[in-house]
Amino acid sequence: MKHTLTLLTALLLAPLAAIPAAFADELPHVDAAGFGFSPTATPSENVAALQKALDGGNKVVTITTPGIYDLDATVYVDSHTRLACGKDVTLRKAAPYGFMLINRGVRTREWNERIAIDGLHIACNGHSRMPPPDDPAFGMRGHVSMFRVKGIEVTNFRCIDVKEPQFCLQFNTFEDLLVDGFEIRGGKDGVHLGRGKRFVIRNGVCQTGDDAIALNAEDYPNCSPAQGDIADGLVENIVDEPIVPPAPQHGNLSRLITGAWVDWHEGIRLQNGDTVRHGRHVYRILATFDTTQHESKTPPTHTSGAWRSPEGLTFVHNTSDSIDRASIRNVTFRNIRSLARNGFSAAWESDKYHRAVHPEVKPDALPVCEVNFENCTSASPKGSNFLSGNSNLKATLRNVAGNARLLAVTGKVHPIAVDLMIENSPFRPSDKPDSLPDVSLGLSLIH
Repeated sequence: MKHTLTLLTALLLAPLAAIPAAFADELPHVDAAGFGFSPTATPSENVAALQKALDGGNKVVTITTPGIYDLDATVYVDSHTRLACGKDVTLRKAAPYGFMLINRGVRTREWNERIAIDGLHIACNGHSRMPPPDDPAFGMRGHVSMFRVKGIEVTNFRCIDVKEPQFCLQFNTFEDLLVDGFEIRGGKDGVHLGRGKRFVIRNGVCQTGDDAIALNAEDYPNCSPAQGDIADGLVENIVDEPIVPPAPQHGNLSRLITGAWVDWHEGIRLQNGDTVRHGRHVYRILATFDTTQHESKTPPTHTSGAWRSPEGLTFVHNTSDSIDRASIRNVTFRNIRSLARNGFSAAWESDKYHRAVHPEVKPDALPVCEVNFENCTSASPKGSNFLSGNSNLKATLRNVAGNARLLAVTGKVHPIAVDLMIENSPFRPSDKPDSLPDVSLGLSLIH
């Protein structure tokens, strides 16, 4: 029997790309109800039943009976699996645990392939939890997460009570990702991407306390199990709505974080959230939760988990691929409506949470952020910038409009390179003085 999942290709990034079918009809179908999955079952019974239905993959698992299904622990999804939820089906957290659904390989950092989830509605129900530094899943914090998966489709997804500090949907170290049709509301990030390539995120509404769509090639240690390039993507047809006061709303429609780091050497000064390479291994640093610099005298040598040095620095193993930077390349935002806040932030963050670029990084080793914006509108009631930041930036803006400054960047962390092409993008509200520029380039720019 031939089991196939239509993967995303470069054609999917074209304007008229069609949504690929998830799985061929040859895959066997099973209904989770046949394993005891039921709105009337206890949360632990439902976890066991849904897990049994999904075990082994190579099938389509359906949930057809309407109702609310309580769960009190994580359910793991194997390769070659499609989970299809029917109308009026909701999976609800019934205890303070982390992932509602995650791929099986996260426990061993092995790759999974071809996972599709359609029609999933989740309710966080006030519950969240994140894995500790020595856990194999440290850095993943989505209620629904996928790490090291080739071929992912999440379609017709809904969650209107995202419970912080977890993200709603999180994907890291992926290839060929489609998120199509979603409504996400609540306290934290909507769709959070780390390292990965070839993706489409489209047809969604976000109303979130933090970033609606995060593209974080580099990130806080507890937000990223692996750092590296985010490449070849399309984000389109997204609306970012304001949260109703007094609920807090910060962040951006999309945060675009890149980063770079250096090799460990005796005497290197490290702070919380830094990244460092030793041999082919890349590590994240956990230290005092501030910007204090700590001298490191003992190198890390472990290949998994966390290790505490004699100097009191915790090194969390991140990857073993020898990379020394994480860039964003060839990503397009199309038909985006920002109604809530700052539009896009291309950032090298440097604070108590992390330092995206280590001070010893040389100019020729800095990462890049290469993005395109087409037919995008910014109508933030706060008069926020459409695009701002402090990182290297290569951007094309076509048919972009807003009610404040178009672009404001400055090299306040490192000197930066800025390369812009702007076409047909008016940013001049009636009450804005002619002397106020649409584009503001701060000090320390390379060009």
